[in-house]
Amino acid sequence: MTEGTARVSEEADLIASSVAGDLDAYDRLVGRYQDRVYQVAYRITGNHEDAWDAAQETFLHAFRSLPRFRGASAFSTWVHRIATNAALDMIRRRPPQPPVSLEGVTVSTGDDPAEAATRSELQRRIHRAIISLPAEQRVVVVLRDVQGLPYDEIAAALRIPPGTVRSRLSRGREALRQQLADLAPAAGS
Repeated sequence: MTEGTARVSEEADLIASSVAGDLDAYDRLVGRYQDRVYQVAYRITGNHEDAWDAAQETFLHAFRSLPRFRGASAFSTWVHRIATNAALDMIRRRPPQPPVSLEGVTVSTGDDPAEAATRSELQRRIHRAIISLPAEQRVVVVLRDVQGLPYDEIAAALRIPPGTVRSRLSRGREALRQQLADLAPAAGS
């Protein structure tokens, strides 16, 4: 049995145990996905508090809906769809808030302070640019370029055709390119 097959099999067992009421099994499922769910929610909402709330809503909704999960898509796709919807609901319910600085940016002690400051500012600029995208584009950019999901999983998670994923991604990337054009090295240098 390959490592991937073993993981899928173990995940199926955890899902079955969770449906049967085993909270420890569900806790292990949550442990596998909590970081990714939080990151998706944070990149969509641009706010740590909203991201935590969306992550909590995601796992609460997933727990309640788990008996209806039929495995038509991967569990990860299903959870990403729930997380995306929860994060978008957060945006709709709350007035827009200014993005907060990125926490957890680690800088090794050997780095030049000027380089560290430049890197930190670059991360803030990219974060602000992503947050400024329309929600449809932002979600696709986050799922593809930040989370690394394949097009078909994004399409399944958002319930849109793969072509729509590609066009939204293209428009989002172009908008980011324009917003961050001053960061690109000059042609011919």
